[in-house]
Amino acid sequence: MIADSTLSEYAILAASFTAYLGCGAGALWLGRQRRAGDDRATRHGNSGEQRVARTLERAGYTMLTDLTVQQGRGTHQIDHVVCGQDRLFVLETKTWRGRIEGRAGDREWTLRRPRSREAIRAYNPLHQNQTHAQVIGGICHVPVTPLVVSAGFLQVPPELADRVMPLASLPAFLGPPGPPTGRIARAFEELARRKAAWGQAALSAQHRRWMAHGRRFDPVRALWVGSVVSLACALLTAQRLLSG
Repeated sequence: MIADSTLSEYAILAASFTAYLGCGAGALWLGRQRRAGDDRATRHGNSGEQRVARTLERAGYTMLTDLTVQQGRGTHQIDHVVCGQDRLFVLETKTWRGRIEGRAGDREWTLRRPRSREAIRAYNPLHQNQTHAQVIGGICHVPVTPLVVSAGFLQVPPELADRVMPLASLPAFLGPPGPPTGRIARAFEELARRKAAWGQAALSAQHRRWMAHGRRFDPVRALWVGSVVSLACALLTAQRLLSG
């Protein structure tokens, strides 16, 4: 007759192995779903940035696209830096569709999508881009104007009309392209050297990973940890049963 303690260990072994399989399968499935969602979001964002770049190129502006700079232990990814005559413009592109509810000083805005009751809370891009402008200003020591550009179909409150610019109105806001002053030209050249540096690609990849997951709770990682712990528990239990 099998002792109760042995039956309990068999039960622990079965439960641990089942948890190992379940956590592993869940991590694989959830990871695949997340990668697919990240890919869709990246393609959507890139399409908007490409439309902005084409608009600026056709209008004759000199610009840098997808510049990542490091500040302390953090990184900042800037969609576009445009060289103006007397200043630099730092652009943050959004491809949102729908209606924005919020004010310039709010930490978050509410995005209401067309034909949907879903309300999405989004970090205020004005704050994000203001930080980008301060970083570029700290590097170049020249005037920097931040601007959020809407490359989607977005309705904004009247008070945000001069802060969130439709793509079609962007060239008129920037003014005619022309030769920059010496300070602006030197500042832009410094940013171009940073863009061309050998570590730019690695820095950009690091920033994308941080923005995708950051310090938020990561369910995929938690499932993998649970799978490893469950497997270890199953192996230890099996070892005790075999040695007994």
